[in-house]
Amino acid sequence: MASSPVLLLLGAGKNIGLHTANLFSKNGYKVALASRSGLPLSETKDDLLNIKADFADPSSLSTVFSEVKSKLGAPSVVIYNAYAYTFTPEPLSQPVPEFQNSMTVSITSGYAALKAAAEAFSTLPADITKTFIYTGNRLNIEPMPKLLDLGVGKAASAHLIQAMSMVFQGENSNFYYADERKADGSPIGQIVGGQNHAEFFLKLASEKTQGAWDATFVGNEFVDFGGK
Repeated sequence: MASSPVLLLLGAGKNIGLHTANLFSKNGYKVALASRSGLPLSETKDDLLNIKADFADPSSLSTVFSEVKSKLGAPSVVIYNAYAYTFTPEPLSQPVPEFQNSMTVSITSGYAALKAAAEAFSTLPADITKTFIYTGNRLNIEPMPKLLDLGVGKAASAHLIQAMSMVFQGENSNFYYADERKADGSPIGQIVGGQNHAEFFLKLASEKTQGAWDATFVGNEFVDFGGK
């Protein structure tokens, strides 16, 4: 009998994290949630694995993956949902250490997660589809000066995801930058749909071959906005 697939969600909060954990669990996944607190989210099943993680410390990612592999098995789906930003009315007013921290959480720890995920994927059977999803937004193509650090982080991460979709092409490992939009293609803004993300993530994880790495979606459906 085949063992249950494993989801590791890095940066588990009360919106995207909660909905994603519940949906994947209902669909037969064993679920591990990594967050700064390491505490269980309310309204999630008691049997989920909760791990404390400091995304400002990239070296902590290997420890997270090791714990997941030892307790649940190697994850076949990894979602990076961690981020850090500072709203700055004057973009260059942000102190350098603060900017550096945002880059560490958004980029360097994201890179560490990619490396650890690729290693975990390599231990799984070749015929199993593996999926890495980075929670993005439109800032990778449309700067907002007051959210400078967040935009720089998303742009760099989109580059990483696109590169990995090329490197692992044909190896049954898929990489996506998931970007929720409004129907007209404009940014979703602060009205982020946790359930929409969860349903779209599950669809991406079900894809047997690499789709568009820049996975823009409306509701829970992929919509091609032509890279805009």
